[in-house]
Amino acid sequence: MFNFIFTALIGIALITIGIYSIRHPDSWWFRRSRDDIELSDLRIWYLKFAGKMIIAFGALVILMSFQHL
Repeated sequence: MFNFIFTALIGIALITIGIYSIRHPDSWWFRRSRDDIELSDLRIWYLKFAGKMIIAFGALVILMSFQHL
């Protein structure tokens, strides 16, 4: 049961990071170190795409956590 809860929480955390990446691609979390310039449109598109992939991976982790029940 502990494995299920731990793995499900990891999946929820990944989905949360993905949603945050889509909503706030200009956040300091996603900036490179010492990068003070404004993000280009291509970088914003990439961060939103990566957020969608992280959400999909988080959903997959949650689905796979059901094997621990």
